[in-house]
Amino acid sequence: MSIEDIDGASVEEFDPYRATGLWHILATNLNIWKNKLTPTVTYSIHDQLPDGRVRLNNLVEYYSKRLCVGYRPASIEGIDTQLPNKPSRYQWQGNGILKFFTNESGFIFVDNETTSDRPYQWVAKIYSPTLFSSDGIDLMTRTRQPPTHILNDFVQFCRDHPILKSKSANMYYTREKAGNEIYYIQDLQID
Repeated sequence: MSIEDIDGASVEEFDPYRATGLWHILATNLNIWKNKLTPTVTYSIHDQLPDGRVRLNNLVEYYSKRLCVGYRPASIEGIDTQLPNKPSRYQWQGNGILKFFTNESGFIFVDNETTSDRPYQWVAKIYSPTLFSSDGIDLMTRTRQPPTHILNDFVQFCRDHPILKSKSANMYYTREKAGNEIYYIQDLQID
């Protein structure tokens, strides 16, 4: 995913304060999630820069399968810094041992039903590749059971968007259980 693709697909208006809190990664095509269970992201405000841009704490939590012991909780922490060109564009930098790693991202699909004084209820984010993961897209919702029209709207949005049409291929639902079956969006969407 090029920087130009991320810039072109990211929404023009975005309020980072409405994005704070817990998000469930409901659907994705990032290869990092194929063998993980119930991935979530929690955003909180880290600080505001002198030019008004916001930095968000980014805590990713999931269950990862470990040899001989089964699934165990794991997490990745970092900070998303809002970029100056668009309020929906961010650069992630890891914390601790991951501080040398960065990636680019942008919010591409944002809740347009909730009033502006309330938190977003769904968003989608596009990512550049890292050493640990392919580039791709996450659809995140506040609950693991969002209204059906959210998924349908997202699928239609991806089909109609010139950049996302090919970039959203092979998106699948993240798993809640340790089963081997992965459900792909095209199999579950309701037309």
